[in-house]
Parts: sequence; structure tokens; C-alpha cells
Amino acid sequence: MILETTHITTYIMPSIFKYTNSPRGMEENNMLIIARLFPKIDVNKIWDYVEHEMKEEVSKNMIPLYATQTEGMMDVGIIFDVKHPDDLAPFLTEEIVKCTEVHHTKTISLMKPVFFPIPKKKPENIQRYLIRMYMHPRYYKQIYDYLINYNYPYNLFPIYISYSLGDEDIIMSIAADSKETAIKFLKEHIRTLDGVDQSALYPVFRAKRFAPLEKLIEHQKKYLAERGKKTPLEEIDLKFDWVEDFEQYAMLTGAFPADL
Repeated sequence: MILETTHITTYIMPSIFKYTNSPRGMEENNMLIIARLFPKIDVNKIWDYVEHEMKEEVSKNMIPLYATQTEGMMDVGIIFDVKHPDDLAPFLTEEIVKCTEVHHTKTISLMKPVFFPIPKKKPENIQRYLIRMYMHPRYYKQIYDYLINYNYPYNLFPIYISYSLGDEDIIMSIAADSKETAIKFLKEHIRTLDGVDQSALYPVFRAKRFAPLEKLIEHQKKYLAERGKKTPLEEIDLKFDWVEDFEQYAMLTGAFPADL
């Protein structure tokens, strides 16, 4: 009897595989991991710890890039650039345990993450959103490729797209000029796709960058989409802080006043 798989969860046990016989260059490939921190009661207490008390020490094997909090998701997410998954263990077992409000954690490996350059020509009132998608495995590549190659309009552009099979199947960070624009994109261009079972949109209303902007851009370049590599330099905004500037835009435009 063959059972139809509707969702895949991946677990990584890095201690078993040390890559000693890996092809040349494989040891140099870093990976991005999201650590999601869930509260006992108040997620804002976790955010306060991350923003004000969490160590920002940078080791060569584990670099915290930035943290975000989204409206509707009861967690704080921190993106790390790590050499191996084991490198995140000290943060989870020694650092974040100091925050007594953390009830449990999840770690999600971003598989084949693709970043997009921030365009110079963009709306002034851009806000950031997270889209989470669940789908049948047979549609993973088809939907992933569709989102990467989609011709995005002026008032909505992608920041990154990735497989994230430890929780949702595909995760996507976008910027749009309004929540209505983001919802319209979700309804008309994601929920209508063959294979998408569930999808949800979450406004990002808090963000903290740990790495300097220049370092963040360096990390972004490692995962730059092919179309991004072909974008003329004069069309790319290298000074726009795509982590923290969105929060400033939200404050200036009156977005999410209850949260800010």
C-alpha cells in the first residue's frame, strides 16, 4: 500500500556527518537557520531580552543576522548564518535559557534560500510581510521556481524566498506599499496555485539587526537570485537597511499603531 504524502518535516543530525569526504568546497558552504522562540505567556518579554540583553558576539561559525517579530505569530524569530547546524547549540542551550519567558524553541533550516536586491525605485510607504505556505511535496519545486521568476510589480517586491521544511514548506519575505496590496498578492497569485493547501500573511512590526548593514549585504550576496546578479548596480539600493528601515517606515506611515 502506498500512502500519499502531504507534508514533509526535515530533521538534521549534523553530528553524524562531518563532511570529511565531501567534495572540495563543500565545507565552505554556510547555511541559514531560523531560531523561533515561543513564550510562556508574553512574547514581548522575549523581544525585550533579544533587543536589549542578548549577546551580539560574532564567532566565525555562528553569526546572528537579525531578529523579527510578526503580528499573528506568537514567537520571535532570529536568523543565523552558521557553518554547521551544531554551531547553533550554544545559543539554544546556554544563551537563550537566560530568558525565563522562553517556553520552547524551534529551529528551521532554510534550504536553497534566495535573496533579491532592494530596488532604488520603490514606494515610500513600504512595509514588510512574511508569507508561509504549505503544499504537497510534488509541487515544491514548481511553486518555488514560480515565486523566484515571477514578474513582481512596482508596489510589491520579494526580499527572500526559501524552502523551510521544518515548519511551513516555503517561506517568503516581501515588501509592499500596503497590507491590502500584500493580501491581494496572496489571494490572487499564491492561493490560486496548484498544490497550495494553506497560506498565511503576517506583518512584520519589529526588527533588530545584529550584523552591520555592510555585513548583512555581504551575506545576502551569497544567496542572491540569478536575476538579482544581472540587475544593474545603479538600480539597487545598497544604503537601504532592509531589516530596520521597514520598522521606521511603518512608524512614519502609521502602520500597526497598536504594536508600535
